[in-house]
Amino acid sequence: MRRGLYFVLMLSMSVAPVWLGAQRSAQLAACRSRRQSLSDALADIQRRQRNIGLSALVMLDGETVMAENLGYADLENRVPVTNETRFGVASITKAFTGLALLKLHEAGRIDLDAPIQRYVPAFPVKQGGVITPRLLAAHLAGIRHWGPERNDTLIAPPGTKESYSSYGYNLIAAAIQSASGTKFQDYVNREIIAPLKLSNTGFDDVRRVLPHRARRYSYFDPWTFAVDSNAVYRVPDWDYSHNIAGGNMYSTTADLARLGRAIEKPGLVSKQSLELLYRRPRVGTVQASMSFGFYVSDSTAPHRLLNIGGSNAGLQAALFVYPDEDLVIVVLANAWGIGSNSGEMGGVLLRRLAAICMGWPEPPPVK
Repeated sequence: MRRGLYFVLMLSMSVAPVWLGAQRSAQLAACRSRRQSLSDALADIQRRQRNIGLSALVMLDGETVMAENLGYADLENRVPVTNETRFGVASITKAFTGLALLKLHEAGRIDLDAPIQRYVPAFPVKQGGVITPRLLAAHLAGIRHWGPERNDTLIAPPGTKESYSSYGYNLIAAAIQSASGTKFQDYVNREIIAPLKLSNTGFDDVRRVLPHRARRYSYFDPWTFAVDSNAVYRVPDWDYSHNIAGGNMYSTTADLARLGRAIEKPGLVSKQSLELLYRRPRVGTVQASMSFGFYVSDSTAPHRLLNIGGSNAGLQAALFVYPDEDLVIVVLANAWGIGSNSGEMGGVLLRRLAAICMGWPEPPPVK
């Protein structure tokens, strides 16, 4: 009886990987068969928003199912978008910052629950509670986003309210720099960009010539935000170095896809760090939606998802990672197109691409 049970168990263990492998191969073949539908979805938003340039990549099981480039990286000189076109990625920078914080924590160099003043003594103590790296990474520190520049009070006591803040992520960068004894950009380059061989990714410096840089365009006036569907504005090369850890990087779809796959399993970061990354942070009854640079789907979502998007004047960017399916989707554009303020490029479009690839129900269209 025991021998028979042992045989059944061993047989089931040997069959399971074969069955799962066959299932994933079938899913990959199905996604490949839907390439035209994926391309049509991109062409649709490109037409409706009248975007200037767009690059998109869908990767399943490590295979690039679709890599599509539309329009121009440089409209004036008719330079087309290619796989090498480097787009600004705005707040996707926060993903690099969050992962860098986890790497430093793994090394025992930073305590996620220590007062931030341990690493940045110049940051003033605020009334209402203690600000920590963990709270900053989850946008739970009470620090506001952009607005009048002054040393003001917190918008809420730490740990009591989620409030998106690029200032908070720049404070994380200051802590990383202090705790590591290394310039923040150099730390990110050493710990994330170099190990993943992200050769087309870096921190932007608009004073320098950057090969394959996408110029930026907008149908919204860059100063007044008034929309003129008959005019395309050339967005100036604004310096975002003040937001070095929250929105100052450039990349390509291929590089960001590689980053996305790197957070699906231990390697770049440890299993313990991934457990932190995949968990929505909670303080008492308050739960945050972002964890170390990525938004994390809640427990009611039909598919586990980590994602991050970005938007600066003249650019839209989004990275979606479905770890259970080994599905990574990246879309980058160099324009604020007509209706782009709906956020469709940063969310609905990528969910639509995922649904097409996997055969899931498609999300409702943006009205």
